[in-house]
Amino acid sequence: MKIEKNIFIKVGLSVIALFLMIYYWKNISAGVRTFIAVANPLIVGCMIAYILNIIMKFYEKVLFEKFKNERLIKFKRTISILLSIGSVVIIFILVARLIIPELKSSIEVLVSSIPPFIDHMVNLLNSNPNIQNLLPKDIANFNMDMINWKEIIDNGFKWFTSGAGTVIEYVTGVFSVVFNFVVGSIFAIYILGGKEKLSNQFTRLINTYTSPKISERTFYVLRVIDKSFHNFIVGQCTEAIILGTLCTVGMFIFKFPYALMVGVLMGCSALIPIAGAYIGAIVGFIMIFTVSPTQAMLFLVFIVVLQQLENQFIYPKVVGSSIGLPGIWVFAAVMVGGGLFGIQGVLFGIPTVSVIYQLLKKDLNKREGSNTSLESEQLTI
Repeated sequence: MKIEKNIFIKVGLSVIALFLMIYYWKNISAGVRTFIAVANPLIVGCMIAYILNIIMKFYEKVLFEKFKNERLIKFKRTISILLSIGSVVIIFILVARLIIPELKSSIEVLVSSIPPFIDHMVNLLNSNPNIQNLLPKDIANFNMDMINWKEIIDNGFKWFTSGAGTVIEYVTGVFSVVFNFVVGSIFAIYILGGKEKLSNQFTRLINTYTSPKISERTFYVLRVIDKSFHNFIVGQCTEAIILGTLCTVGMFIFKFPYALMVGVLMGCSALIPIAGAYIGAIVGFIMIFTVSPTQAMLFLVFIVVLQQLENQFIYPKVVGSSIGLPGIWVFAAVMVGGGLFGIQGVLFGIPTVSVIYQLLKKDLNKREGSNTSLESEQLTI
């Protein structure tokens, strides 16, 4: 009777909580959005700290475990943080120096080729009697001098001024992103500097205010989350390097222009799961098109073959196996996450589904009687 009474109380409280959540959903969602907007710099800082921590632990292991230097050990954390930040900055600078100049020159070539292309198409149409009969008579005598550039500029200016509010919103959004990044970076440095102290404080709170069973499960879930996101980030970066390298080598073999630049761009865009490489492919196609339309079409064929190789073999093996998630669920996580939450869903969908998959797998094994004891109770970061 006591067990049935407890179940009845739990079900009743769950129904009441669900009703209140549905009834006050607008207020709850508004409060959550406000909290996220206010805490956004801190959330960004936590994400930056998590990524930098992966690099920082590598430097701490290489510099201070293999090379025992007492002078360096005193400044172990400071040196590792500076090296981590420096590594990221150097990578961004190298990528920018490789991509931006070539992209700028390609855009200039593309823009400068538009007027001759229009003239060529008009002459081609006028030289064909069948097509010429279907076109207005003014087209026959058309040339670039007939375009009223002043009217086009005036209309463009009017459109720009009429959309000033939208422009201000974009400027405000850019400023907000920069502000969140700067404040988040500062917060990330504080987190990395005292991560052991923060970990110990959090562990003490969980152990003190929860039962041993709940604390054990809490730490286990956190370890699974950390492992999934850590392996996803490492695997995604590894896959991007592999794809960028294969693209560069293949373009050199087939003698496509901008081989190194497009390869780097493909690698960077591949950091976005599954769909990212297509973004790099589109930009690469436009750049190669300014040199040779024929080579641009052949480049598309090359990218399609490379993408099939990546989707079927490289990505499931490198990323899927590293996070313990079958290839079909990797693809499903990207599609569903992207459809529901856009780019954020694409980026966080795979590790999130991996966490759910690992927890369900462990729970199923436990319920089926497998020997699956939880790991030791300690949170380490």
